[in-house]
Amino acid sequence: MKKVNKKPTILILGTFHMAPSSDLFQSKLDDFLTLKKQQEIREVVERFKQYKPNKLAVERVTKRDHELNEEFRRYKNGDFELQVNEIYQLGFRIADELNHEKVYAIDWMEQGAGTRSAGEVYEWAKENQPDLSQSIYGWLEAASQGETQGVAPTILDLYRGCNDPIEIKKHHEMYINMARIGDIDHYVGIDWLIWWYQRNLILFSNLARLATSANDRILFIVGSGHVQILYQFLEESGLFNLERADTYLG
Repeated sequence: MKKVNKKPTILILGTFHMAPSSDLFQSKLDDFLTLKKQQEIREVVERFKQYKPNKLAVERVTKRDHELNEEFRRYKNGDFELQVNEIYQLGFRIADELNHEKVYAIDWMEQGAGTRSAGEVYEWAKENQPDLSQSIYGWLEAASQGETQGVAPTILDLYRGCNDPIEIKKHHEMYINMARIGDIDHYVGIDWLIWWYQRNLILFSNLARLATSANDRILFIVGSGHVQILYQFLEESGLFNLERADTYLG
């Protein structure tokens, strides 16, 4: 009988940002501190506790790991009020309730190789390549404008959307097609994309560094735009077993 090599397992939970961020398109959301929203967050927490991670990583730069864990220590001691941020509302709760000693900051946000911001690329495309701009960004613009219409989704609904394979693929297609923005003398989209790939390769590198045992079960909470590219890197590395968030969201 062929022996199967045991590998560490990783699950990436794609998230929207509960607090304002540097993302190009921001979500317009309700007050997360109401009893109703806290109950909805609780439901998501319970679902991902079922994954039984033994390590939890978050989208916080590595330089702030000590600060992050000081906050986590205070939270475990009942001396830290959870702020409106998925790191706290989901991450701290899951890690605490599974008796983790710490959480892991693994992000990177330096200047790196990039020479333009995502906003600069977006504005350049709108002005110089409007048809291409519409084909790349139109779905996100429409989704952003449509958030104020209809019944407000629950937190569980939002996470189902963030981790829906079709939506994840759309995000990735948008990034790939940003490489078409510009002309033969000015690779405008690539001026930002090289930073995006650099950042995600660093996230992959830090996740790989975090896996120190074949028994590790790592949960990484990160903006949903990262999910496809990170799973691609993780799968191609051959180092991990991968689980998907949508299987826990039902």
